[in-house]
Amino acid sequence: MNRQETADVKKTGNRILIIYYSKTGFTKKYAEWIKDGLSKKTSCDLVPYKGRRKIAFGDYDVILFGGGFHAGQINGLKWFKTQIGKMPAQRKQSGRIAVFATGAMPVGAPDVEKSMRQNFTEQEWTQIKTFYLPGGLCYEKMGAGDKLMMSMFRAMLKEAKVDSKMQQIVSHSFDMTSKEAAAPVVEWCVNASSPAM
Repeated sequence: MNRQETADVKKTGNRILIIYYSKTGFTKKYAEWIKDGLSKKTSCDLVPYKGRRKIAFGDYDVILFGGGFHAGQINGLKWFKTQIGKMPAQRKQSGRIAVFATGAMPVGAPDVEKSMRQNFTEQEWTQIKTFYLPGGLCYEKMGAGDKLMMSMFRAMLKEAKVDSKMQQIVSHSFDMTSKEAAAPVVEWCVNASSPAM
């Protein structure tokens, strides 16, 4: 996109911000795929969590936050929700804020919606669009604490005699990410940024 096109996009007021918190790379991969999907359609900025303090939220019409699941919580979401709390009520109620979370569960797993919902109040759940995107596990990029936690989780599964397939799945690194899974998020961003909103 050249400078004139960027200026035109800013004038029409459909800039999109993607902030992401990624520990092992799955959330970052999705954030980049979403940005790539939007790049030919609208203006979009991609900011890693560590750059969050430089963000001027008022410069954007659509805001998307992404984080990976860690012990049932979406990484960075607590901070993001404090930022939403500072935004005007019109922004919060306009359907222009969304969160995507990545995790090691397949999309159709029975606990996905429950895991997502427990990160939001009832009011937040109705105001914020949410997406779950299948990520995976990457033991090579985990810190010692996370590796220990996963070791304890595997032991718990074994002791509880949980399905051996599940035990096998969490015993090694795997990657379920796909560009196709990001497509609904791209579509939502495009629709949310349209002048008709």
